[in-house]
Order: sequence, then structure tokens, then C-alpha cells
Amino acid sequence: MSKFKIGAGGGSVSEKPASAAEFVSGAAMVKSQAGSRPLKPIRLNLDLDPNIHRQLKLRAVENGISIAQLVRALITRELG
Repeated sequence: MSKFKIGAGGGSVSEKPASAAEFVSGAAMVKSQAGSRPLKPIRLNLDLDPNIHRQLKLRAVENGISIAQLVRALITRELG
């Protein structure tokens, strides 16, 4: 079974989760993370307009941090 096929509560992939919370909790874990291992960060890939990327890069440099750190801080602030 592929670690990318996530079934809610260990069930079949074709089963629909009962709630949004069940879906999110199922998506947060893959088979390789089951057990006593600490959770791994989830990788996010997205396409950006080159001008937005340039602005992010400049802001990150101004603050002495990486773009990843800046984006994480912006997401945390937004979801606060």
C-alpha cells in the first residue's frame, strides 16, 4: 500500500471521512508515521507569481530569515 493513500481510521481509501476533523487528522499521518515516532512536517508546494516571489524574498532578506520561515510565520499569524 502506498503511504500516500490515506484511509480514515485505517479503513479503505474509498471510505469518506465522517467529518472535517476526521479528514484532517487522517491526512496528518501517513503509515510511516504511525506509532511512537514524532510527527514529520508536511511539505507544501505551490506556484507563485514571480513578482510575489520577489517580494517574499526581499522581505525575508530584510528580516534576516529564509522565505520558508517567513511563509510559516505569515501562515501562523493568519491562522492565529
